[in-house]
Amino acid sequence: MSDRPTWSEFAFIEELLAPLSAPAALNLKDDAACIAVPDGHDVVISADALVDGVHVPVNADGGLVARRAMACNISDLAAKGAQPYGFTLSLGLAPHCDRPWVQAFADSLQDSMARFDIALWGGDTVSAQHNFVALTVHGLVPHGTMIKRSGAQIGDDVYVTGTIGDGWLGLQHMSTAYTDPCPPLAFGQGLRGVASAALDVSDGLLADLDHLCAASHCAMLLKATDIPLSEDGQAHLAQGGALQDLLTGGDDLQIAFTAAPKKADALQALAQQTNTLLHRIGQVTAPSSAGYQAVLLDADGQTITFDQRGFRHF
Repeated sequence: MSDRPTWSEFAFIEELLAPLSAPAALNLKDDAACIAVPDGHDVVISADALVDGVHVPVNADGGLVARRAMACNISDLAAKGAQPYGFTLSLGLAPHCDRPWVQAFADSLQDSMARFDIALWGGDTVSAQHNFVALTVHGLVPHGTMIKRSGAQIGDDVYVTGTIGDGWLGLQHMSTAYTDPCPPLAFGQGLRGVASAALDVSDGLLADLDHLCAASHCAMLLKATDIPLSEDGQAHLAQGGALQDLLTGGDDLQIAFTAAPKKADALQALAQQTNTLLHRIGQVTAPSSAGYQAVLLDADGQTITFDQRGFRHF
């Protein structure tokens, strides 16, 4: 039985969120936070929302919701080369969210804030028919160094961190890759001045690389055999599972990026320094009849096509 009637929105804020907030949040008792930006830096801003039954399983545990919400947003900052700075939180609570649910949410939020060294600045809480959580994260980069999607050059190498498909597989089995992801934040910061373009892998590798191609007015040739898969991913294929599941399922929260071939040694050194798995998976090319798109080739050089290249909300 829900114990929600025994607590209120303001009790939730005062008891569970205010102790997590930074001084700039004014103890969550004002209408807004007041943030100072360090000299010589740009602010990188990104927002992501998670909706119950769309981005997380129906009636997901509060701890899972908090971890996923933070990691999805931190992944955007990682791909931009940014250092996390602070965030605002908007939370919609459905009727089933009792005190244990919000306690688990607050506890996991605190753990995630410590993991990524990011401060809570404020936000909003509302009642909703379905749970949702929306974070707006702010990061810092030295002036002019944010890594955009639009900088890829013909001849650049295409790389991806980690392994691909584990986010989708993790959702099927509720394994750590989905329930407690950790984007390669330190590696992303090291990409400033090295990568020519980057974005995080959240909608599916192919769909996300298509976004990068469109922004950079280029195409790509990718080798399917070079795309890194975990043991679970390889087992999925060995058991008759589809490659499309792994390359288009999304939720990997890795970084896909391009860099000039002369940066290869620097990238390998950065990967070793940050203990990051790194693979070259293709090359940037001029657009062909396929347009601004990442073209996937099999071992014989034949094009692999999928009916869907990634997650779409509508």
